[in-house]
Amino acid sequence: MLATYQSSKLKICNPKSTARILLALLAVTGVVQARQGQPSSNENSALGINLGGVTYYSTEIVFVDLFKHSQTWKSQAPGKSYGQGGPLDLTEDGWVRSLAQGGQFADSIVLSQINDRYIAGEYTCLYDGDGEINFAHGISVLRQQPGRIKIQVKPDQNLLSLRIVRTNPDNPIRNIRLILPGFEDTYDKQPFHPEFLARWAKFKVIRFMDWQRTNGSKQVSWSDRPTPNLQTQGIDSGVAPEYMIELANTLNADPWFCMPHLATDDYIRNFAQMVKKQLKPSLKVYIEYSNECWNSIFGQARYCRDKGKELALSDNDYQAQLRYYSRRAVQIFKIWEEVFGGKDRLVRVLAAQSANPWTSEQVMDFEDAYKYADVLGIAPYFGYQLGSPKTQNEAAKMGVDEVLNACEGFIKENNETIAKQAQLARQRGLRLVAYEGGQHLVGHGGAENNKAMEQLFHTANRHPRMKRLYLDYLRGWKDAGGTLMVMFSSMGKYSKWGSWGLMEYHGQPVAEAPKYQAVLEFLQNNPRWW
Repeated sequence: MLATYQSSKLKICNPKSTARILLALLAVTGVVQARQGQPSSNENSALGINLGGVTYYSTEIVFVDLFKHSQTWKSQAPGKSYGQGGPLDLTEDGWVRSLAQGGQFADSIVLSQINDRYIAGEYTCLYDGDGEINFAHGISVLRQQPGRIKIQVKPDQNLLSLRIVRTNPDNPIRNIRLILPGFEDTYDKQPFHPEFLARWAKFKVIRFMDWQRTNGSKQVSWSDRPTPNLQTQGIDSGVAPEYMIELANTLNADPWFCMPHLATDDYIRNFAQMVKKQLKPSLKVYIEYSNECWNSIFGQARYCRDKGKELALSDNDYQAQLRYYSRRAVQIFKIWEEVFGGKDRLVRVLAAQSANPWTSEQVMDFEDAYKYADVLGIAPYFGYQLGSPKTQNEAAKMGVDEVLNACEGFIKENNETIAKQAQLARQRGLRLVAYEGGQHLVGHGGAENNKAMEQLFHTANRHPRMKRLYLDYLRGWKDAGGTLMVMFSSMGKYSKWGSWGLMEYHGQPVAEAPKYQAVLEFLQNNPRWW
């Protein structure tokens, strides 16, 4: 039933019908059974999912209160360029406390980039405080009273934005909610969209790397973390841990958290304490230090390099980088063990470069780090080679079948490296997992601007043969000694930066998503084998 559900055909009339639909969907996916103590539909799942970031430009609808997706406020004023309305007076939680004289107003894009695919109907805008909110871009206001506005949104809406044009400094507008049709009575009890829950209910692990905005994170102290009271969850610091824990509990899925590379021990300890207090006791917790600290395109990797050199961990800069990552990861593992009173509920992840087993040896063996870990994580993508700037002109001339044929060869080559990585992990008593995985058809090093190649890669990702490739890829991973595979990623609009999503947009028919079809079929036929 999950494979045939399409939200584009779902017509919500009232809150009571919404509740019935929500319960029906969750029952189909096993979420209700899990809450009642029965086995959930992901109990023997061999796959996890990396969730795409929560942003105003995401095509995945996570929250039924869309304002949680919104952009931070932009200051505007008549006759001024976009965002040039002067400094905004904001509260600690990011709400507009006051507006300057001269016509200053504050606006926020709530949702964009899903033209002709907006959920149609009457949206409800609720807010606290005294002031005036209005809407632009063709939004019709149906009814309005203090604290409550009803608006009409059409499927072909080109932009959904909200603006504050007046606010009382003594009682400023705050706690804005923009609720999708039919969820006004339930949004505070169940914040997640039922289709979002249904889509990922069969996946046992949820990696929150992009929800946490891990790459280049600036979080240091616990006070830097995002909280549920902020204006939006679509900010640079990411989604509040409380929502991540709530989602894991709702789906009966093990959460995978990436600890910010700059985070203090106190931050790590507070995070662990919150998880221990709020997460269902039956769930395990995957712990990883940042993301891809072996990959020098990321700021966290360069940070590890600098710290490794500062501590003189090696005369070789790259080895020093890997060694610092290894040392800090173990320090973080030990803090979580202290908080949880042991390691039984923890899965401690050491990550390395899939294509380079040497990095795995460095990370696992430095100061015997493998003794304090449970798994070795790699990201065995396929297709990266086709996006090279050196071969982009030849690649752009290929037909889609040629691209897919080449990917078949890359998958076979990958399997040999995966087998080597699995052997290295087993020799140290660890399991091999994939923290990310899937196709990697994207230009890089300047080749991302090759439009012909970009369109070719998009077409390949949508081609029915991609389903077979994914099935072959996952079977190869299993046969080569891999265990858990955490797919990358859930949903996103295809662009020159890649075609990462298993699905492209909210409400997409499953029949148009070959990668998603493949993972569902694999899950059905390959229960957890380790």
